[in-house]
Amino acid sequence: MLSYLFLVFLLVQLGITNPANYHRSRVAYFQDSDPNGNFIVALKIDENGGTVSSPVRTSTGGKHLAGLPLAISQDSVVVWQDFLFTTNAGDNTLSMFLINPNDPLHPQLVGKPTPTLGQTPVSVAYSPQHRMACATNGRSPIGVACFTVSRRRGLIPRGPLLEIPPIPNSAPNPPLAIPLVSTADIVFNPSSTALFVSVGSISKQPGQLYAFAVDRFTGAVSNNPVVTSMPNLTLFFSMNFLGSDQRMIVTNPVVNATGAAVFDIQYPSLKATLETNIVIPDQIASCWVTYIPQFSRYAYIIDAARPKITAFDPRNDQVKDITTYQIPPNSTGIGGVDTRLDRNWLYLLTNDPNGPKVDVFAVQQGGPGLKMVQSFDIFSSIGKIPAWQGLAIWPSSS
Repeated sequence: MLSYLFLVFLLVQLGITNPANYHRSRVAYFQDSDPNGNFIVALKIDENGGTVSSPVRTSTGGKHLAGLPLAISQDSVVVWQDFLFTTNAGDNTLSMFLINPNDPLHPQLVGKPTPTLGQTPVSVAYSPQHRMACATNGRSPIGVACFTVSRRRGLIPRGPLLEIPPIPNSAPNPPLAIPLVSTADIVFNPSSTALFVSVGSISKQPGQLYAFAVDRFTGAVSNNPVVTSMPNLTLFFSMNFLGSDQRMIVTNPVVNATGAAVFDIQYPSLKATLETNIVIPDQIASCWVTYIPQFSRYAYIIDAARPKITAFDPRNDQVKDITTYQIPPNSTGIGGVDTRLDRNWLYLLTNDPNGPKVDVFAVQQGGPGLKMVQSFDIFSSIGKIPAWQGLAIWPSSS
């Protein structure tokens, strides 16, 4: 115990305050999404070069929904310290794992997957302040289910489903022949005093931001959400806070739209107002964002339909760089389906149907540029899988 306290003291004295930068073992996780049974795939991260290797598959105990579009949300896999959470869209459950620091390639499922009280859970958020995980369901009954997190007992329900009505007249006409979801992302603000859910429209109806107040002391989530209409965001997708409770970057993966925007969140009203539209040239489907300020001052925006990564500077609301990465010759419609920053590297899960990749990019020191250093082929390493989604890094940094 004394040696541990001395180590903590030494780290503080040296200015090493973020343990995520200095852990010897590092692992990337994504979900192998299969109607016959989901798996978490763990990839070892090289400490010095940032490259990935040695994939290991661990069952989530749940299933994927057949026909669900590839990677229809952000935060389907979430890591915080030694907890890992993932959604199972096919059997309407949420799985929780414990990560052993001595063996992070083999996360241990805690109990059984827990029902999310609705249909097609697509995204999960975790609050360390309240030891609470919340999942959003994308199909009727749409809404949010929250759980107390116990290392021994797993996920313990905290009350009924917080229902979210679908946006009126938001379904496409004629109907599509695939399952559609209304919600796409769920996040706590950094202080865990509010919980936010993005609600999108497949038609031209405005998207909506649902904001649920969270009691600072008890963690109770209000059943009276504040709803903000997003006129310029129909297919309201991902949400990331930009280092504070007040500013949020959101994406809008619609052809001919600007692609993303920054909103100001007002407290205590929880109303959102547009600060700036982020114009991404020729964007098609800007979906995912990674922003971790201790690693880079830039937010990186991923397009799902083209091999482009846009670097955005939140300090002046400017697009600073666009990186084009290599895809197979004569390929179209290939982009990224999730992303994550970790130290000096950016990790990208791609959607190439002939063989998805985990691409690794070195981040330019002090600048926005990216340089690919690895393209890890998933099919050749673990065999063909029907679908894949989510990306998270252990140790977590946010």
